[in-house]
Order: sequence, then C-alpha cells, then structure tokens
Amino acid sequence: MKRDGSLALLGVLGFLAAAGAAGCASTDSDWRERYLEKEKDATDAAAQLSEERSAHSAAIAQLEEARTQLANLQRENDTLKSRPAEMTPAAGVESTGAVPGAVAEKVDQLKKDGLDVHMTPDGNIAIVLSADINFGAGSKELTPAGKKALEKISKELEGPFAGYSIRIEGHTDSDPIRKSNFKDNWELAAERSLAVLRCLQGEHGVAPERLIAASRGDTVPVADNKTDKGKARNRRVEVVVLLPRDSSMAK
Repeated sequence: MKRDGSLALLGVLGFLAAAGAAGCASTDSDWRERYLEKEKDATDAAAQLSEERSAHSAAIAQLEEARTQLANLQRENDTLKSRPAEMTPAAGVESTGAVPGAVAEKVDQLKKDGLDVHMTPDGNIAIVLSADINFGAGSKELTPAGKKALEKISKELEGPFAGYSIRIEGHTDSDPIRKSNFKDNWELAAERSLAVLRCLQGEHGVAPERLIAASRGDTVPVADNKTDKGKARNRRVEVVVLLPRDSSMAK
C-alpha cells in the first residue's frame, strides 16, 4: 500500500512540474513577443522623428533663402531709389514713369499750340479729340475737322514723340446705343479709335508697330453723365503717348 501511495504522489508532482514548465515556456514566449512589438514601435518612432527633423531642417533652409532674397530685393530697391530720376529703362522695355516736371512742361507747350492735352494718372500725355467735333453724330467717320486735328497731332508724334508707342483710346458717354448700327458703346468706341489709328498710319505715316487701338466704352468718364455738357466731354478719343523715363523729352 505504501508503495502504491508513493507512486501516486510522484505522479502528481511530475504532472505539476510539467505544467509549471509549460507555463514558464508560455510566459517567455509572451514576453518575447511583447518585447519585439515594443522594439518595432521604438524603431517606427525613431524613423518618424528623423523625418520630422529633416522636414524641419528643409523649412529652415527655405526660410533662410527667402530672407536672403528679401534682403537682395531691398538692396536693389534702395539702389533704384538712389538713381537719378532721368535715367532711362533698359532698351526695349517700355515704362510709363516719365519725369513729372518734364511732362508738365510738355503739356503746357502743347496747350499753347492749341491742343486739348493733359497728363494721365500714370504719367503719360493724352491728347483729346472731342467726338462731337471730330466725328459725325453716332458715326465712326472722321469729320474734316477731325482729319485736320490728326494732321497737327501727327507732327508731334513724328517730332518730339518720335519712336514712342501710342495708345489710342475710344470713350463714350453712358447713353445706350439706339440709332446707329453699333452693338453697344464698346463697339462705337473701338471703331472710332481704329479710325484714328488708320488715319495716323495711312495718311500721316506713323509706324503701325507704334500704334495700339483700345476701347474704354463709358467706363472712364471725365465728367458727369447726368448733364449734356458732361456727356459731351465724355464722348472723346484720347491719343495717349506712352513716355519712357527721359528728361530730354521736354526739350
């Protein structure tokens, strides 16, 4: 009986030992798996941190480059401000920043010669042709007075303003087109500016590459469209001389 009892006890202890060993093996496996997961998480975090540092470095480099460009532009601007006002732009570059004093003198001279002229807000010279005098009513055709006026203007364009570009702008009042064949004020203004361009080119030899025709319709009034007098002033064609920076222009 004792022998059988001892054998039974040994069997139980053996079972417990085997179970304990299996439990330890399972625990080791779980810890290893968790360790590998943590190691992977750490590796991923390190890679992400490296990417963020690289992006931060690139952003700093771009900021420094922008600061350098800004500093260069500021130096260029200071240099331009220090240059004499009469300096001309580079060849082939058109500018509308002529010396105000020289432009004013030329405007006064042209007024004395009997032309309706003014300085534009962007520093150019505009010679005004009243539509009521220089065109037929509601027409694109130049009157004899209009052709005579353009003959006089062409002498200025081929004289003091030789070589300068010329923008010919058609303007109307705000009344809608009713009796003529034009679709609207834009078309009427465009046809009148083209009539002036063709006359200057065809009859007075102004080089076509200098001429630009433009329609402004009723968008740039110089007077109140509520009165007949104001409307008459708004119906016009302006021959605009596009001036470079050149103080000798007024000689």
